[in-house]
Amino acid sequence: MRRKRWFKLDNAGKLYPAVSTSRWSSAFRVSAELNEEIDPARLQKAVNRVLSRFPSLKVRMRSGLFWYYLEEIQEPLEIKQDAGHPCMPFRFHQDHGYLMRVFYYRSRISAEFFHSLTDGTGGITFLKTLTVEYLRLGGKKVEFDNGALNVKDAPRREETEDAFLTMPLPKVRANRDEGKAYHFPATPEIPHTLHIIAASMPCKAIWEKARALDATVTEYLVGVMLWSAYRDQESRHPRKKLPVRVSVPVNMRAFYRVPTLRNFSTFVNPGIDPRLGEYTFEEIVRQVHAYMKYAVNPKLLSATIATNVADEKNIFIRLVPRVIKNWVIGGVFRRTGDRLVTSTLSNLGRCAVPTGAEKLIRRFEFQLGSPSSPLCNCASVTTKDELRLIFSSNIRETTLPQSMLRFLVEEGVPVTVESNWEDD
Repeated sequence: MRRKRWFKLDNAGKLYPAVSTSRWSSAFRVSAELNEEIDPARLQKAVNRVLSRFPSLKVRMRSGLFWYYLEEIQEPLEIKQDAGHPCMPFRFHQDHGYLMRVFYYRSRISAEFFHSLTDGTGGITFLKTLTVEYLRLGGKKVEFDNGALNVKDAPRREETEDAFLTMPLPKVRANRDEGKAYHFPATPEIPHTLHIIAASMPCKAIWEKARALDATVTEYLVGVMLWSAYRDQESRHPRKKLPVRVSVPVNMRAFYRVPTLRNFSTFVNPGIDPRLGEYTFEEIVRQVHAYMKYAVNPKLLSATIATNVADEKNIFIRLVPRVIKNWVIGGVFRRTGDRLVTSTLSNLGRCAVPTGAEKLIRRFEFQLGSPSSPLCNCASVTTKDELRLIFSSNIRETTLPQSMLRFLVEEGVPVTVESNWEDD
């Protein structure tokens, strides 16, 4: 019998199994909405073919003495009809141990991933490849391009490597603690509940608003989020103010052209400090633009990554048993984690449709799973002429999405909203 292949967890992926619980595990979802009903039998056949092209996804979590690791799964991944709430916690012993799921519902194909496996770039690459193979099995002439990998090609070694360990890292270490940030008042939902609010708008309208302020689309949306949180705090706590920050993931592939399909992103936290005085929306966007211009560069980002890699390579930490590591990591995560930011905004940017599928794929979607704390986070992606914002929350309040979307409408941006909230 062939020996099973195994992988070390990448530097970013080591965090998530240590802090996962029966009620929460870090997950995200990417979806492709087609212009036809999904054929489950054909989708299952496509999954069987495509998954072998992604060996770092065809794995289960195993517990070593010092670290978790990933072991190859030989059993097939069974697709499921989409029902219930998205991005539910992963159970390492269920579904043959798979840390990903593939769902179908009407004309939509969705894939969910435990964050130890990959980031948004790796997830959307898998989804595009799966969607192209599904369409080709249906007789459609669609190309494996624009981010879709050819299933006939053998997996490359570089696609499964931990790119954090191959990039040049400085000796300087970054400071992790930025202090507590403002949080919207929140009533936690019952466990395993994830509320979704999806908003669609013309990307040209957002781009024009951003361009008028000399900002990118991401900077503009972060500005809208900060403005919403700033106004909320001003109305609720005018005398006791906290900084307002938004966590923004940064794809390191923009600086280091590596083909890894595993995690290769870090984050920055642009924000404002209302204790310094009053802000206008335009001032906030200008400050976000200046901060991103300064912080999103390979030298400063590498310092943040170097801090994490140094911990991983520390001989004393390496020799500490995994159970003790979990206890320490979990304690640090609970004391910091979401405490440092008001919310998260993750923008995948423009997602090109594979050649030949322009009239077959309506849109791509990207959404974050439940936060570890009672919060509302946001993810976005642009397909063709549409920007799609999806808010994910584990709380009953809808203050953040309502405030952001109302502001965009007042700015003249047409917005269409959908939700999985039940009517009360």
